Amino acid sequence: MEFAGGTVALVGGIVGLVFLLWPDAQPKPEPDPPPLVELVDSDIDHEKNVVADVVLDGRVTDRFQDRASVVSATLRNSGDNPVLITHAEVRLTAVDVVDCGYGAGGTDIKAQYDIKVPDGAIKGSTVSRKMKYTLPPHAQERVAFTVGPQRYGEGSMPHVYTFTVALHMDDGSAVVVPEVSYLSPLPLAEGFLAQAEQAISPGPGTSGGLMEPSCVSRQARSLERLVRSASRPSPELREFSKELSRIATVHE
Repeated sequence: MEFAGGTVALVGGIVGLVFLLWPDAQPKPEPDPPPLVELVDSDIDHEKNVVADVVLDGRVTDRFQDRASVVSATLRNSGDNPVLITHAEVRLTAVDVVDCGYGAGGTDIKAQYDIKVPDGAIKGSTVSRKMKYTLPPHAQERVAFTVGPQRYGEGSMPHVYTFTVALHMDDGSAVVVPEVSYLSPLPLAEGFLAQAEQAISPGPGTSGGLMEPSCVSRQARSLERLVRSASRPSPELREFSKELSRIATVHE
């Protein structure tokens, strides 16, 4: 028995020596299988340009009536079985308020966006939304959603949300949509521009409005920097920044 044990030890030593001298001879672990679901494309565009393609939870939704940007993701399921998207998780990397207070009040409005960002959300916050969207086998489909505050009043200020989106599957895997910078709510942005215009260029016989012209100029410069540094700014954010800069140049 001692001889047999010594023989096993000797063989093990020889095998270890072979692998040490010829490392390519060592068996290599099997590579991990490729993910069944992959992100083919993602985009952020005007809602009117993609609304016909927007499908969430397996059906066309009764969408929010206000104009909005839409974040979309085109996914491919290369597997033989359907894959269920269980939830979307938004991770905020920045929250910027476009704020030149003009004292407006108003009713609290409940937002109807697909992804509702609560008050007080800051950098690093996450917002989850349950989903029940099934990707058929060997199919390529597009999902999309809007983002906005959970609630806001008519006197609230527009926000710029910068975030990534992770779409989680029932098999534990996830697909991450690259970072976007998103202006919301658009009706508040339109109201902000109207007040800024009144502050900078009041009409005949009218006062200068409730905003400080210097604040309008600061916000215009801040937004210009934000848009330049953003990897993927929404079209509405670019348009808002451009219009605010146009208004501010009159003051400067």
